[in-house]
Amino acid sequence: MEWITLIAAGLFEVAFVICMKLSNGFTNKKFTALTIISASLSFFLLSLALRDISVGTGYAVWTGIGAAGSVLVGMYFFNEKKSRLKLFFLSCIIFGVVGLKLFG
Repeated sequence: MEWITLIAAGLFEVAFVICMKLSNGFTNKKFTALTIISASLSFFLLSLALRDISVGTGYAVWTGIGAAGSVLVGMYFFNEKKSRLKLFFLSCIIFGVVGLKLFG
């Protein structure tokens, strides 16, 4: 259950970054509110997951989901630059997170 909570925390981290971008420098009130809500939920769920998962592994997985998810959303929904090198390093993050899960 703690891993599901951690994955949800990571997904809310991605939502936080997306909403922050869409808030247009916190000038859009709707997305500013969604930024605060998603960040709060992300931190809350992370704190719950860290009850049973080591802090190093939990934090690395949380930031990995947030980083990888943000890069993918940026490339596919915000037309940010795609390159093989960028995808290679993104896969390094994903393999690192999987490795921490398997051996953490």
